[in-house]
Amino acid sequence: MEQFSIKHFNNSLDLYSSKTKLYSSRWFMDFGKFGSEIFDSEEKRIYSISKKFQFWKWKMVFTINQNNKKLTDLFSQNNRDTVYSVDFKGDLYEIKIHYNKKTSIFKNGEKIAEFDASIIDNNQEQSIQLQLPDVTNLESCFLLFSCLKIGEIEQKSKTILSSQKKLEINEDPWT
Repeated sequence: MEQFSIKHFNNSLDLYSSKTKLYSSRWFMDFGKFGSEIFDSEEKRIYSISKKFQFWKWKMVFTINQNNKKLTDLFSQNNRDTVYSVDFKGDLYEIKIHYNKKTSIFKNGEKIAEFDASIIDNNQEQSIQLQLPDVTNLESCFLLFSCLKIGEIEQKSKTILSSQKKLEINEDPWT
């Protein structure tokens, strides 16, 4: 099981393997719409994402582009925005948002990653931990997690949810 850490600062995410930065994501607001760009370790843009709310379907949609060409759309599967799915590079990915600030990613029905945002590091800063058994899924997992974080600002304090019943049950927790 490989472990990675993600630092969330203002409108960016940085993914680290020990002290080495592997990927980063930065989001912005452009003409009233949220967008994001994913960069590799050499700061070369590899993906761009736009976040839209489809009012008539009452669902969130993330359009993923590579080299200015549309690759796919990540769709919310329910009105609570706790389950998302996408057909990405021939595989079916599903994202589930769980209790206690955890998120799981499934690839073709098998769990391939778990994000845990409830970790507080030694400097009392929030750190997101990523666990995944196969490093070949790292880029796609970071891309999908970055989609969900577009528009969120860094959270220094605890968030209070009115009801955890609105989130998905984590049937196979790794942490």
